[in-house]
Amino acid sequence: MQAPPHSYILYMAKHVLTHKKYWRIFSPMADTSSHDATGSETPAGDSGFRPLTRSERRNLWLKEYGEQDFALQAWTRLVERQQLEIEVMFQAHGLLVFGVMVSTAAYAQFYINIHEEMYREQEPEAADFLREYYTALVPEPDQPEIGPEGLPTVYRYVHLRDVTIMSAGHKVKVPYWRGKISAIDGFVIGASAGE
Repeated sequence: MQAPPHSYILYMAKHVLTHKKYWRIFSPMADTSSHDATGSETPAGDSGFRPLTRSERRNLWLKEYGEQDFALQAWTRLVERQQLEIEVMFQAHGLLVFGVMVSTAAYAQFYINIHEEMYREQEPEAADFLREYYTALVPEPDQPEIGPEGLPTVYRYVHLRDVTIMSAGHKVKVPYWRGKISAIDGFVIGASAGE
């Protein structure tokens, strides 16, 4: 399998992460000093940015957690902690997504293996970058059920393998799929796409 040259993607990722003008967009801790009407520079500390208080973090968590499907959270926790594989169907934005629910570690390892094969010899920096990216997705094995803020841990993504996506009579098969749990409208355990 011939890999397309992705050195440009690696270059852009490094470029975005190393230039201050991009940090202003992506980081609240970035250098946000600006010039006032007189032309003098105002310090970054006067920008109005402050860390969230514990009660603000709790309110944000309550809003996010209140919108979650508790049953889907429980199934996701079971798959992540026990390394189980469960056949499932998700309905999301009018699509039917069939597959086998797998852990984040299984999803990440699939893509690590593919990128190692594609890039290791010709683009070792790209292979290293992608390995670090996918490894960072995997939650700690001893992740507590209660997070550092004193709030329960919420899973945000679910992963499937051997996936069939159906929409309006069209069918697409992909090896793995990653989806936002909050975007899933409904699910059925044990469903398969059939042939």
